[in-house]
Amino acid sequence: MTLHAAPTTPTDSERLAAFALHLEPDAIPEPVQSLAKEHLLDVLGIALASSSFEFGRVAIDGVRTLGNGAEASVIGSGERLPAASAALANGILAHCLDFDDTHIGAIYHASAPAMAAVLAAGQARGASGREVLTAFIVALEIGCRLGSSAAGQLHGRGFHPTALCGTFAAAAAAGRLNGLGHAALVSALGLCGSMAAGILEIGESWLKRLHPGWAAHSGLSAVALARAGFLGPNTVFEGPRGFYATHVQAVPAGERSPAHALGEHWQSLGIALKPYPCCHFLHGFVDAALELRGQFALADIDRIECPLTAMLHPLVGAPRERCVRPPTVYAALFSVHYAVAVALLKGRVDLAAFYDDPLDDPQVLALADKVHVVEDPASDFPVHFPGEVRITLKDGRQFNCRRPTSLGTPEVPLSRAQVEAKFFANATRAIGRDAAQRLAELVLNLERAPSLEPLLELCRAP
Repeated sequence: MTLHAAPTTPTDSERLAAFALHLEPDAIPEPVQSLAKEHLLDVLGIALASSSFEFGRVAIDGVRTLGNGAEASVIGSGERLPAASAALANGILAHCLDFDDTHIGAIYHASAPAMAAVLAAGQARGASGREVLTAFIVALEIGCRLGSSAAGQLHGRGFHPTALCGTFAAAAAAGRLNGLGHAALVSALGLCGSMAAGILEIGESWLKRLHPGWAAHSGLSAVALARAGFLGPNTVFEGPRGFYATHVQAVPAGERSPAHALGEHWQSLGIALKPYPCCHFLHGFVDAALELRGQFALADIDRIECPLTAMLHPLVGAPRERCVRPPTVYAALFSVHYAVAVALLKGRVDLAAFYDDPLDDPQVLALADKVHVVEDPASDFPVHFPGEVRITLKDGRQFNCRRPTSLGTPEVPLSRAQVEAKFFANATRAIGRDAAQRLAELVLNLERAPSLEPLLELCRAP
């Protein structure tokens, strides 16, 4: 008896597995390869920075107790752990600061689970840089496609797309690096349907930081089981009790299918980098606030309005008291009131603004108290994350700036110099400037590297 029936046409998981295993590096468009290297550099810098914070050290301490092994390296500490454990730690570090990239249409943090999976699996298997880069692109593309097929719907039901879709993405990449056959990778993807998990009931916890790590860990675990012969269902995506039916109560088909136009249309080109270490929904507002800054005296402000699409009010605009006076740094990262106030007052929205400067700065809080969230009927969310700031002064004068999409998105991309500047600012919180420079050179030329060992050795903090 087999769990793999013989349908008249391939299932989505069979098509995705074929893409993951047979994608030729030379068939990947240059813009996709260039984006992948920049985003890998970006997420490595974020993980290094995270390793210097308490939550990063706690994550590493916790993962360390799960088992002994020396297959793969943990970013920051440099210690060797079993591959699945290293993937868990590195995925957590990648998302700890909420500074990692987002596929706008899918509302999916693509690089964190992908990086965690390919570095651990690639190092464990002795893969070359070219092999790892291709697997990373596979993970980016598959994760973005799975999230885009349920655009906006997973968040609406309390699920975190990164946690769910990232599991399948990690398995696809790890399956490729582990040399799985097609049937085995289909089984691994099927197993991921029961391993993919992540709800957004966060409160004051660190829960969301866990999600990319758990996705990578689960993906590697699914691959290990499938490699040993453990069978998974081949209808995990379109089945009546499958991923989409259970999570969004609708199975995407046709052009919305996650396997549609594989290798022809690259969803990964829709991934946006973050110039600011806060929720991506806030970036358009930060851009607008920075544009308006300096056109008036802050003491003259009477009221600040931020139009926001209704779905996002409970995520970044309410409850008002929590947004105006966030009790934790993480609450501040999800407050349009706080982010706009910081941008107007300091002219910068960076890690220092949230982690080094006092969270209860009276000037920031006083300005945040003037921010009011209103409806935004013009929003095209989730196609874009627009941001608008309307300022009314005490003398009645008004100033307004709207950004239809934010800096770092495909429409307004960061330059290579800006990407590198962000990387160096993050990485040098954990390693020296010279090491960061060598690391950047290795990542941006990853296809030439014979192995990952020199790259990961540079990710060890002194």
